[in-house]
Amino acid sequence: MIKIANRLRPFSHLPGSCCLIPGTSYEVEVYPSLIRFYDLGQGERELIDEIAVETKGVLKGFTVMQDLERGCVSVWGEGLSYHVLPTLKIVETKNPKIKKPAFHEKLSLGSHKKQEWEMVKKRCDFREVFPLWFRLGSLTPVEGSLKSKKGIFSLLEECKEKIDAHRPERILFSFERLFLAGFRSMMVPRLVDEDYLGILPAECEPGSETALHLLSEGARLIRSLFITQKKNEIKILPNLPPEFFAGRMVQLNCDAGEVDLEWTKKCMRQMVLREKRSGEVTFDFPSSA
Repeated sequence: MIKIANRLRPFSHLPGSCCLIPGTSYEVEVYPSLIRFYDLGQGERELIDEIAVETKGVLKGFTVMQDLERGCVSVWGEGLSYHVLPTLKIVETKNPKIKKPAFHEKLSLGSHKKQEWEMVKKRCDFREVFPLWFRLGSLTPVEGSLKSKKGIFSLLEECKEKIDAHRPERILFSFERLFLAGFRSMMVPRLVDEDYLGILPAECEPGSETALHLLSEGARLIRSLFITQKKNEIKILPNLPPEFFAGRMVQLNCDAGEVDLEWTKKCMRQMVLREKRSGEVTFDFPSSA
């Protein structure tokens, strides 16, 4: 049986850290004595609530953690501990009852480093970034399909074009451009590159659709690097970037059932299919597998 042991719980010690509440369109901005809530679901980032938090003196050990396993945001420090739930409720219970996310597909690319976000961003190693992006994007609800290919969404389209061209050695370059320009703080998507990195033209118009598409569509593209399905044919590792020489992907939902994958040295090590219906299925493995 193929399993993924490492947990996806990125964190930051910086006051003012922002992250999405898993499974929602809500962003939370956390300071030691203040919490702000924003809704990203309707295009522009909209402030919807602001709550003061009582603290005494300088708070040591301040930490904001986005728990992608349980589906909440946890905040703690010296004399402070609470959880922000998907309902926007703030609770101080040590282990609050939370309905776990129903989505189970997970990706691991062999990185076991601490998920302190400032270091993740500095390293810009997609063996760390993609599992987080895939999980968060898969959990994020987005209404409607993405229609725009302008502004920040042009970088998403660039990633898609590289995948469609089957040039895996060039794929991560485009994803890096999207990652740097399209996100701030802890994987919070944005319509405008507020860091002015020069990745997009200065006169580039921001898109009018919700930036959450960068997460959800990005997750869909990430998935297509490892598995695709067309009718009864399932392609395994069809667009594997050379940087991902080893990894695991589990509980992949296909028409035929659930698929688990494990590869090493760019070759398939094992695969498990838990079928849910009878019928013929063809698996297409890369020539190196």
